[in-house]
Amino acid sequence: MVESSETFDGLYFMPGDEDDEMLISYWDFMDELSGGKPIDGSMVGDMFHIAFFKADEKNNPVFDDAFEAILSCPKTYVKNLVGCGVYGCIVRKTDKSEKWFEEYLFKVVGHDRIKKMVDILQSVVSSK
Repeated sequence: MVESSETFDGLYFMPGDEDDEMLISYWDFMDELSGGKPIDGSMVGDMFHIAFFKADEKNNPVFDDAFEAILSCPKTYVKNLVGCGVYGCIVRKTDKSEKWFEEYLFKVVGHDRIKKMVDILQSVVSSK
């Protein structure tokens, strides 16, 4: 857990219990990915990998979108998502972060596809 929201490698965010609340958890890489040098940023801010998820009708996570963006303040960006029904992950783009983010997306999108296949199979079996 990172003590300061000023320097971090990544953050997870999700809506809180209140309508105007967004929970944010900051973290740093602790292995060979730590100490990466930020890349592709500008004077406005650093470049970040961003992944969005939404909840389906059963309140299960569903992958929505992934992209990169320059953010001047990731915390402000996340706070502006209140009420949008999204949650996700933001990772500072560094010379070491690309592989982690690709693996993260592979795992979560793969899980989402497996869940959908299981739901389809269960509906086929239950309709017989």
